[in-house]
Amino acid sequence: MREKVKLCGSVFILAAFIPWLLTVYLRGGSLFLHESETDGQLEEQVAAVLASEIPADYEMECLKAQAVIARTNICREGSEAEAGWTEADMREAWGGSYEQNLKKMQTAISETEGEVLTFEGALILAAYHTAANEKTRNAAEIPGQEEYVYLQSVPSTEDILADGFLCVEYMEKEAFAAAVAELFSGEEMDAEALPNALVIAQRDSADYVTQVQYGSTVVNGEAVRTALGLRSACFYFSELEGKIRIVTKGIGHGLGFSQYGAQQLAGQGFSYKELLEYYYPDVIIEKTG
Repeated sequence: MREKVKLCGSVFILAAFIPWLLTVYLRGGSLFLHESETDGQLEEQVAAVLASEIPADYEMECLKAQAVIARTNICREGSEAEAGWTEADMREAWGGSYEQNLKKMQTAISETEGEVLTFEGALILAAYHTAANEKTRNAAEIPGQEEYVYLQSVPSTEDILADGFLCVEYMEKEAFAAAVAELFSGEEMDAEALPNALVIAQRDSADYVTQVQYGSTVVNGEAVRTALGLRSACFYFSELEGKIRIVTKGIGHGLGFSQYGAQQLAGQGFSYKELLEYYYPDVIIEKTG
């Protein structure tokens, strides 16, 4: 978050994002942008990325926190950073609220101008997600993510109220088998034996699946999540009337900043700096340049 172990950290990253998973596995980067990039260009890119990452009707302090997250990831990733939304994207998404929402985004950016998150002098990987399973995940419990010690588990109990937090869906056994077959390519997949033959071998302390086993092959939970197109790796399988019943809790990978949780805390009076310090323990907020 694979004896024949396929614990693929790269798959863990690709899993999440629905637009809001910024790069849970990218490394490197610098505290400063390349010389050809001005502060103005940076803030313009922050605006494009911020618009694509979080609902515009969220509390201002929550938007500010996300602006710092976006800026941190842009600076960290350099030329590999995502481009975000164009003006056309914003107009299409926001419709008649375009001017109002754009002003909110610009305010969030201007009031946090140049601020980024660092840990021990380096830019952090500012992972974020839509809603956690009542508490965020600890990177130390996820194979391949142990170095991100600032991504610690913290309570985020109000996430349970997020729209789509609990999702129940059904799949035909053959369709399920076809979806995960590539992950277990060394095994002879028996659709009729599912889901019982697919063993949840390990969960982390936030109840997200970290290892799934079929035969002698073990893969990570995020790989299964990706293959099945699930909302999170906090999933449960059972059989009901000949179909596979899939229950998921939370939205996204569960690491770092919970947008819904932060929205609730902002409504209780938390400042953006308090939100960032809560979801990223031990980080420092500082200015670039």
